[in-house]
Amino acid sequence: MIEFITKYFNFISYGFELLTAIIGLLVIKRHKQSATKCFIYFLFYIVFVECIGVSFIYFRDLGFIQFLRQYGLRSNNWYNAFWMFGSVLFILKYYHLLLKTKRYKTIVKYTAVVFTLIFVLHVIFNFELFLKAHPPIYFILDASVVCICVALYLLELLKSNAVLNMFTSFGLYASTGLFVWWLVITPIIFYDQYNTTADWDFANLKRRVFLFANIFMYTCFAIGLIISKPHLKND
Repeated sequence: MIEFITKYFNFISYGFELLTAIIGLLVIKRHKQSATKCFIYFLFYIVFVECIGVSFIYFRDLGFIQFLRQYGLRSNNWYNAFWMFGSVLFILKYYHLLLKTKRYKTIVKYTAVVFTLIFVLHVIFNFELFLKAHPPIYFILDASVVCICVALYLLELLKSNAVLNMFTSFGLYASTGLFVWWLVITPIIFYDQYNTTADWDFANLKRRVFLFANIFMYTCFAIGLIISKPHLKND
């Protein structure tokens, strides 16, 4: 069982991503006036970029892929960094719509500006590194932004009457999934130098950790989409 999971971890993750996106598509009308609609678009975005990412891994003989490789884009690390950057922007947009407190919304807005500036400047001044590796600073930056957003949401939730209906709010399930995923994944990145064919034990461990973190996160999203009830426009 463990060997099967380790060998096909990518396809299992793709399955959970696609299933969650399909659930989002089925319930999007219920959430068309809420912030959850933005999150469902985020799920569509994940499926889209994963489809492109798969082409870099399994269809390397395609003309477009060969063209990119000729210009030095031989690793998919740069693509992962870009799609994670887009994911965090989606998350920031979602929480900006979700939060009601003006001060918290302002914090999210400035966080988005600072996050974008740091990412862009780091890419500009470390372009060669960006093409060949995925520096831990990206994961640390992404995790910090997500933690800020989740913390603001939970603070607002605890201070409002919405806490009485929190188990029917999608925001709780989205925040739980995102926070736990980043909490589990971020420490692994610091040991990414061991993720080579010279150390298959660590490489396989990393695959399993990523897989179970993905399963937990997308299960939270799926359950939240199914049982949540948009009481308010911000919900």
